[in-house]
Amino acid sequence: MKVSFLKVGQANILGLLIFCLLPIQLVNSQIKPAKQDNKSFTCPNQLETLSSLLLKDLPQYSNRVILRTQKNPRSLGIRKYIIIASPAELEPLNLPNLQYQPLPADQPQQIFFTVLERQYQNKQVFTIQTYHWLFLVKTNDGWRMVMMFSRFGDSNNQSPPAPPIETTDGIIGQGVQLWLRDCRARTVRSSTL
Repeated sequence: MKVSFLKVGQANILGLLIFCLLPIQLVNSQIKPAKQDNKSFTCPNQLETLSSLLLKDLPQYSNRVILRTQKNPRSLGIRKYIIIASPAELEPLNLPNLQYQPLPADQPQQIFFTVLERQYQNKQVFTIQTYHWLFLVKTNDGWRMVMMFSRFGDSNNQSPPAPPIETTDGIIGQGVQLWLRDCRARTVRSSTL
């Protein structure tokens, strides 16, 4: 089979022209990426559905908070990752009415859940379970976090767990707030949708 050099050379030149000019043409034609369809996701009104989606995505959101905020512990050899969040327990605890007037009907909703995290420190692996009590309220523009309490320590251990502390601005609390923000903005991309 005899191939003419001119044809091969023309093909190479044509390929080179297409390769070089195509990016210019794309820039000049102002091709815009397809818009994401934010209407495909609506933040759920039902607490049960909301909590299920939130807790499924919470490890990813919390791990992003860790990566963004926890730089010093990594330099000290401490690495921490959120592995999984448990399904929600939605039965509320009765809260005392410490007000003179009765609470409004739309008082905060309570969600109880646990989180399993893994820490790597000094070539050792620690698995830690934390317990969380989350308060959410439904507003006109979607769900918002009121506050969160957490208890650290394993109840199976010999030492008693620590008492609950307010962790609204902690790693898990920030993860919840970021997810709720994305939920209100209709930008949550959950694989269960």
